[in-house]
Amino acid sequence: MRDAMKKWISILFASTAFAALPPLAQSTQELQALLADSRFYEALGSSELVKEIIRTEKGYLILTQNYVMQVDLQYGGGKGVGPIPFQLEFHSPVDLSTGKVKF
Repeated sequence: MRDAMKKWISILFASTAFAALPPLAQSTQELQALLADSRFYEALGSSELVKEIIRTEKGYLILTQNYVMQVDLQYGGGKGVGPIPFQLEFHSPVDLSTGKVKF
């Protein structure tokens, strides 16, 4: 009986230790990936000052002093363990003063 109880307790702890990330941890990983991505800097240029990063239904909206840019998140098939896999899709920045696409 005691061995069975130990087995169930170890299964309980193992399943909670390998559960999917909580939303704050997941979004932190997404933001870190976005900011570390070379496409982010290539699209906006190093002279831009990021004013806001807003979470949207599709991903993130980046507002700088001169541009707005949408970055979509595409989630992969996670198995409920660790972070949910994702990919970033960068859209061309739009000039705030003219409404024209930067590229």
